[in-house]
Amino acid sequence: MYRILTSSKDSYITNKIINNKFRATDANVGQAGTLDLFKLYAENISGSNRTPTELSRILIKFNLDEVRNMHADKIIDVGDSSFNACIKLFDVYGGQTTPSKFKLIAMPLSKSFDEGSGYDIVNFSDLDSTNWVTASYSNGEINKWNLHGALKSGSFKDENIDVIISGTIPGQSSPINLTAEQLFSKGTENLSLNVTNFVSASVKSLIDNHGFVIAYSG
Repeated sequence: MYRILTSSKDSYITNKIINNKFRATDANVGQAGTLDLFKLYAENISGSNRTPTELSRILIKFNLDEVRNMHADKIIDVGDSSFNACIKLFDVYGGQTTPSKFKLIAMPLSKSFDEGSGYDIVNFSDLDSTNWVTASYSNGEINKWNLHGALKSGSFKDENIDVIISGTIPGQSSPINLTAEQLFSKGTENLSLNVTNFVSASVKSLIDNHGFVIAYSG
């Protein structure tokens, strides 16, 4: 049995340098047509830094209610060894130069994010949350990432973190890995990351589902 669940919200966040003048850390691209993941070295300048690095990171969430209902109705058992859950994203190759021999990692978010309404991926002029600094905004309150770029990592139940790396989930006797990595040999492969541990725990209501960060590893 297979089920394909499309994302319920997605975006990417970036500290891209615009016109060699400033970083677009407050830009939102929640309505952009693609999820652009990049790491650029010395493409622009930033003040006195002639070789800065510019990054982006993907944020994506899937509504797991259908899986939760199937588990409750005993149609599937998310604790069984046969259960498998993967994030699949497809490369949109436009002929541009691509890196090779790199790894991507998916990490569960410890807090929710707003998709936002921005779509400018040229000048990154649309301001909204989520962005490089802010995760969400509600009731007049800004909820910032604990570390810019949503990469303050820690273990399950740790406070003041952005992503969860591992942890001892209720019912488990030892810590389990909640991340997933993939090696891209050519750079044009599609992404397929096994996130069974997290999905199983979330469906059992042992860990909150806020989605994932997908980023370069290391």
